[in-house]
Amino acid sequence: MPPELTPDQVMRAVAALEAAWVSDDDALATLVQSGHGERSLAELVAQYGASRLQTVVLVATGIAHLDGAEQQEALTQWREGPVSHVTSVAMTMMSGWARAAGEDVQSTGDLARHALQAILSFTAIGDDPQGVRSLFAYLREDAVAHSS
Repeated sequence: MPPELTPDQVMRAVAALEAAWVSDDDALATLVQSGHGERSLAELVAQYGASRLQTVVLVATGIAHLDGAEQQEALTQWREGPVSHVTSVAMTMMSGWARAAGEDVQSTGDLARHALQAILSFTAIGDDPQGVRSLFAYLREDAVAHSS
């Protein structure tokens, strides 16, 4: 399992999602450039996308709002169902796509757009521009809140 993303990596992944959403290839090209020893942007996008997808699915199903044994029972039942399997396949595909994308701007942008679409598919936001912008603001605030 990959290490948890740092707040800086989360901010970079969110910036990539936003740049891909507005089709800003120049911003994506800048974000794709990574320093020596840094993980590729595509890997960050895939890991962040998978993490957010899992979180939003648990919220959408109500499991995130349960406590203790009730939450564990709901998780056990969810893991046996088709949504869990489809979500797992999607997360695995994002990871494989990230490895194949490498430093390619177009492939990384495509991955970011699809990761965002997967997340949005479990929300009421849909393709509402104001809702998507609010989501990006929330994701950035969440990254900053976890940096202390």
